[in-house]
Amino acid sequence: MSSSISRTCKYKPVAVTGIGMICPLGISTDECWEKMLEGKSGIRTITKFDASECATRIGGQLPDEYFALEKKTTSKRMFKQTVRSTRITRLCAREALADSAMDLDSVDHNRAAVIIGTSGSSVRSPDDLGGKGSERFKIIREMTNAIPAWVSLDHGFKGTSYTVSAACSSGSYAIAQACDMIRWGTADFAVAGGVDTLLTKNTTVRVNFMKVLSERNDEPEKAMRPFDKTREGWVVSDGGCVVVLESYDHAIKRNAKVYAWVAGHGALSESYSLYAPAPYGEGMEQTMEIAIEDARIPKDTIGYVNANGTSTLVNDLCETSAIKKVFGRHAYDLLVSSQKSMIGHSFGGAGAIEFAVTALGLKNQKITPTINYEFPDPDCDLNYVPNSMVETVNLEAAISNSFGFGGHNCVLVLTRSPLGK
Repeated sequence: MSSSISRTCKYKPVAVTGIGMICPLGISTDECWEKMLEGKSGIRTITKFDASECATRIGGQLPDEYFALEKKTTSKRMFKQTVRSTRITRLCAREALADSAMDLDSVDHNRAAVIIGTSGSSVRSPDDLGGKGSERFKIIREMTNAIPAWVSLDHGFKGTSYTVSAACSSGSYAIAQACDMIRWGTADFAVAGGVDTLLTKNTTVRVNFMKVLSERNDEPEKAMRPFDKTREGWVVSDGGCVVVLESYDHAIKRNAKVYAWVAGHGALSESYSLYAPAPYGEGMEQTMEIAIEDARIPKDTIGYVNANGTSTLVNDLCETSAIKKVFGRHAYDLLVSSQKSMIGHSFGGAGAIEFAVTALGLKNQKITPTINYEFPDPDCDLNYVPNSMVETVNLEAAISNSFGFGGHNCVLVLTRSPLGK
């Protein structure tokens, strides 16, 4: 693998300077990251609702500590005015901004963008009604744009603010669009990410009809098995992640700590099916090619693929095939892993979480494992970082894959250092 990267591009890379994360493994970025490195599973038997009538009775619930944090940081009035997806995002944004160490009193609030991705389904969750008195706030609490609006209000940001909805790729799309705003010079920095709280009886029953969920109810921690020959599906999870993105000049001027640099991205609509990928991973392949071309870096400098890795027979097979087509022989030198093996599928939150973990991997030179990998599939024969984290010394670039229902694909390219600098 080449240890240096250079390119010619009219755009400067975008810095990732802050991360906030809440998922089944923890209520802070550090906690989630450490448990992922340890290969811990956050999948449990569902207790937040009566799942006895569901074929799948396991999922990625938020830890008890989250609800204590939510109660501590949310007034009764704010609780009535917001849904849980909004509250998670506000907490993640607060952590990400604090992590970035940005002096918010000295920045131009008119050039601060807030873009959040969500499937939208969790905004009107029947399990998140807000309690007595919340009905009067029904309109504002259930607006999908309320999520970024509250983040803007919390911090006085007056730049572009909106919600992106692209199914399981929503968080990645939000980050990609935030990067574009910075690249085009319409924002100095952005708060971007994704969230969903779809672990409900209603969602579980409906997704069970699609036959894509695992029913390994007696072994919840082993249910998510991306790329393993015995994989049978995924589980629904709650979670979200927010990152702070800054222009090259903005980050360098204030000597910011930088996790990684966003060098490029690619997105497309497969225009094939609302629930299945295009045959042989054709759409996945095209999206990765677009992203790498946008980044203008040699393919052999990429050492890690943060896989979509949903633990379904078709998706994992298609993604593996696509990686091979894109990278050729170099595919077998790549490290490939899926955090969904540990935290399940958080829909709109998944892409943002995986993007953040990719940035953390480049910064720390550590790759989180794909747990529950026990039985190799001869058709999925790449290095999926089975069961234990891997330390690297020369990981210079990586990609994060998100492939969503409806054929909404998004791939983000990250590098360890600013290209051409």
